Amino acid sequence: MAVVVYWSHQATETFNDNILYLKQSWTDREIKKFILRTEIVILNIEQNPTLYTYSAKSKRIRKATINNQITLFYRYNATQKSVVLLSFWNNYRDQNKLLL
Repeated sequence: MAVVVYWSHQATETFNDNILYLKQSWTDREIKKFILRTEIVILNIEQNPTLYTYSAKSKRIRKATINNQITLFYRYNATQKSVVLLSFWNNYRDQNKLLL
């Protein structure tokens, strides 16, 4: 069951912020691997939006681990057959600041 995936403003912003951060600390090869891994996770979500587990804070939000540092949070709407990517969260940040 394929669904339509939409990027929220926050998802776009946090993804770009993470790329900028990675450019300071990682090699181009590692950044490309991160982007590829992100694309694979999003493809998995498109094909099976219930594949990943629920967020600890809400049963309406799911989370997919991109790598040890980054988790993607998204909301699946079964009625509309759509997914909204909400945020790419850096796992080293304080979890209490996560608003999802």
